[in-house]
Amino acid sequence: MTPQRITRFIAREWSEYSDRDRRVERALEGLTGAALKAGRLALSVRDDTLVAICAERGLATELRFQQRELLKTLAAAGFDGVTQMRIRLSQTPRAPEPVAPLERREIPDTARRILSETAARVTDPTLASALERLARAARHSARDD
Repeated sequence: MTPQRITRFIAREWSEYSDRDRRVERALEGLTGAALKAGRLALSVRDDTLVAICAERGLATELRFQQRELLKTLAAAGFDGVTQMRIRLSQTPRAPEPVAPLERREIPDTARRILSETAARVTDPTLASALERLARAARHSARDD
């Protein structure tokens, strides 16, 4: 009989912790969303304690003032056993979420012409002006290249 690899057990334990931490972050996203996305804050639950790792003292102070609200929100999200909070400072609590680069799209000349023709025939002035703006914006982006 071959012994099982230890990584099988470690991976399962780590996965449980990371899944729980993601649920905690989703639950508190309304209160801490901008700091989480910017990578200035990481949240985790250890036993009965919410652990917040902050990159800045100002953010740590803000979280101290929001402590009751954060714990109430966690309780409402199903984390009933969390009764206290600890705040730690660290230079990089977590990597910021990657920002997808904007993709430049080009509208062909025939499509721009169709947009302009359709705008001329549409009776709704709001829709007609939107179609004209789209045709002009496509024309400007083609010139910028």
